[in-house]
Amino acid sequence: MMLVPQLRFNLLQTAWTPLQAALLTCAGSLGLVFAYSCSYNLLLFAPSIYLLQIYDRVLPSRSNETLLMLTLIVALTVVVGGALDALRRSVLTRLGAWLEDRLRPTVLSACLDHACRNESARASDAYRDLTIVRQFVESGASLTLLDALWIPPFLAVLFLVHPLLGAIGACSVLFLFGLTVAGDLLTEDALAKSAAAFSRSYGRFATVIGSVHLIRSMGMLDDVARRVYLDAQSAQSEHDLAQRRYEVIMLIAKPTRSLAQVLIMGAAAWLVLDHGKSAAIIFVTMLMFSRALAPVEGAVASWKGLTRALDAYQRLTAVLAAVSPAVENADKSPEQPTGDLVVDNIGARVAEGAWFPARTVSFRLAPGECLGIIGPSGSGKSTLAGIIAGILLPGQGRVLLGETDISVLRGGRQGRYLGYLPQDIDLVGETIRDIIARLNGADLPRVMHAAKLAGIHESIMRLPQGYDTVVMNGGEAFSRGFRQRLGLARAFFGEPRLVVLDEPNASLDYTGERVLLDAIEQLKLASITVVIVTHRMGILAATNKIAIMQDGAVTAFGESEDIFEQYLSRPQVVSQVASQQTAVP
Repeated sequence: MMLVPQLRFNLLQTAWTPLQAALLTCAGSLGLVFAYSCSYNLLLFAPSIYLLQIYDRVLPSRSNETLLMLTLIVALTVVVGGALDALRRSVLTRLGAWLEDRLRPTVLSACLDHACRNESARASDAYRDLTIVRQFVESGASLTLLDALWIPPFLAVLFLVHPLLGAIGACSVLFLFGLTVAGDLLTEDALAKSAAAFSRSYGRFATVIGSVHLIRSMGMLDDVARRVYLDAQSAQSEHDLAQRRYEVIMLIAKPTRSLAQVLIMGAAAWLVLDHGKSAAIIFVTMLMFSRALAPVEGAVASWKGLTRALDAYQRLTAVLAAVSPAVENADKSPEQPTGDLVVDNIGARVAEGAWFPARTVSFRLAPGECLGIIGPSGSGKSTLAGIIAGILLPGQGRVLLGETDISVLRGGRQGRYLGYLPQDIDLVGETIRDIIARLNGADLPRVMHAAKLAGIHESIMRLPQGYDTVVMNGGEAFSRGFRQRLGLARAFFGEPRLVVLDEPNASLDYTGERVLLDAIEQLKLASITVVIVTHRMGILAATNKIAIMQDGAVTAFGESEDIFEQYLSRPQVVSQVASQQTAVP
């Protein structure tokens, strides 16, 4: 594949997104495709010249030798033209595959980065957009753009034959192209509304499928089904509107094309009869007119694909341009960060113009210390835990583990030094072993050690396949308690220096809570810092420090004994915290 000079690429890549830089890199290959297209379209003039020579040279001379030579020459040009067309399609196919192979890791990284910013929909769209761009490059729609450049030369031939023929051809091309643009404008809004309504319908239907038993038991099934149906009906109505408008455009376009062919053929015949032109111009005119119309017809057929590719390109460029360059240095962090956990003046933006926590938070934990975070629902406990674990980015301030920023540990392989258990357990992996080992293919003894810490080893061994048991649908077949223990084992796995647990005992019985307390003590003995968010007071026995949160701010922080004595022993505080023990996380 022909490439531009590497020096030029290096100079420009800092100012261009990876997608634009990749397209610039393959500019030589695109130039080759353009050259093939120019040669292919030039050879399309051969049949017209052939007809002119037959009428003007062969028929008057009645020379079989001349006819044979002309036929052989034109046959050769047709074969070469077919080969050039095949070559340019082959190059575009290889180019599309190269672009996807080159960009897929970068796009995947950018999409995951946007997903971490709670922009999951944008990330999903961008990941699909790369495939859309590749499909456009490989499709005939991209060749239509190249062939469209040759519409003026074909029309110029018609003008050379006679201005009347050129005028008919130019007006026909412009009118059909205008219909294509009009069709896109008329259907764009309706199709967008249809897609949005279908998305709502599918989303609601997925919710119904996931909670059908709860919905039915509460007598909501008919009402929910009606809303799903109304969304689908609205989507279909908008789609039908767009389809009707498109049919009107096609109803005008097809007769217009046929009428233009009749007019230009009749005009050519009139020129032969009244102006003494060669009869060959009738056939030449039809060939040139067909060549000029072909790209327009291709644009009509592939216009939607072209607009989808342009939209995909713009979205993909925006996503890649927004990727933080700091992620590229993620693997340059220390091998094993050590030192205090420092929460320095952090706050998180949760709404436009608003900050949460309402007042910034700062504290410090030594290695091996355990912090319990308590407070009423909605006070910001889970948000604070997510920031400490690096799951959420702080709107201001920073979180340090030793000298390393948690945001640096979030990327690359350094995430193995962090353990996190969210309230909603997502089990990512094909087997139990994959889930606990975080998909890194660790040896079984290390996986079993983490499972034993979480008190789930015996339960796993009772399964038919043990640690090789396949987990379907995110482990929905398992009880919530079993899934929570799997999440705990995943958080404990490997060599974490910081473990953040959000409601780790919410679904555990008394025995499970005792196992959790023992596991936390072992983590502390290994100088691992532990942060626990909880509504249940029993787990606080394992803590060294306690933070009480209220309205997004830490209202009290200190040694566990002091916090119990000064705050939790007060009747109103005890009543408030106890009221949260039965709250749904």
